[in-house]
Amino acid sequence: MQEARLPQNEASRVATLHSLNILDTSREDRFDRYTRITARIFDAPIALISLVDRNRQWFKSAEGLDVDETPRNISFCGHAILGDGVFEVRNARRDPRFRDNPLVLEQPHIRFYAGAPLEAPNGHKLGTLCIIDRVSRELSDEDKATLGNLADMVVREMMSHVAAEADRPDSAAQAITGAEFFDGVPEERGLSVLLFDIDDVLASHDDADPAMSPGEIFARLLHNHFPTAPSIAHIGDYHFCVLLTPDEDFDEVRAINRLCSDARDLLCFAEGHDSLTPFVGRIPYSPTKYASVDDVLCDAKEMFLRHEQQPAADEIDIKQFLKEMVGWRKTIF
Repeated sequence: MQEARLPQNEASRVATLHSLNILDTSREDRFDRYTRITARIFDAPIALISLVDRNRQWFKSAEGLDVDETPRNISFCGHAILGDGVFEVRNARRDPRFRDNPLVLEQPHIRFYAGAPLEAPNGHKLGTLCIIDRVSRELSDEDKATLGNLADMVVREMMSHVAAEADRPDSAAQAITGAEFFDGVPEERGLSVLLFDIDDVLASHDDADPAMSPGEIFARLLHNHFPTAPSIAHIGDYHFCVLLTPDEDFDEVRAINRLCSDARDLLCFAEGHDSLTPFVGRIPYSPTKYASVDDVLCDAKEMFLRHEQQPAADEIDIKQFLKEMVGWRKTIF
């Protein structure tokens, strides 16, 4: 048996999948209808919406199969997410990659498999819409196109699922952006993530520039003040992340101070808001501490939540925090 290799973007792919909060949710008719229709169109005994997690493939919907998941290392879908088109195995018993696979030798006795990747808007393959048969067969080009179109419809349903759960039409895109932020993070010491929350800023924004939202203004400032950052992203609500690499010539404390000063001038604070503290915290990234970048995102979300539950800091608190951060930074780099 040949196990599928991991995609090059595996860490951010898994982070994207987890950010959708769809794993281990209950069966839903709006997904089940796609597996029912797919099984009927292709006259297949089994049709699945399979999501490939770190060590398993989990089925959001299964027609003709009574299990919820199987190990990833024996999955056909693990192979299917490595390509762009439909992955087809016409006769698994004669295919050296699968002929001794437990799913072939035992239940469900797979002979034929065809899976169309479920591609998220950021390009990551989250899983497949697949059909399985117990006899060998072959799809036509038209059949493959149909299966691919159905897979695209499933992805759209997944995105609307995320938006509905959060009651926010852009939540799916925000979650994916958060995962994509870490795409290609190198395994090196000294990486850190700066976290910014400008929710307090909005309370005092007077909409002086209706052509540009406060979030857009702040995002531009981040790019201006952190020009060498490998990644800058908006990860939902009014939360932003900046990924920094070790650089002795870059003074991040000074950059944060200037960022706050410029944001104070551009966002036009109302009376009584004479200070701005969008800076929330910092997470040092270490591959020995975090099993995946998805774990970093979880820490970031917890830090944002703690910040939102605390009273706003005054100017003295800000200066003391930045002073402490200078000393702390010297222990990292």
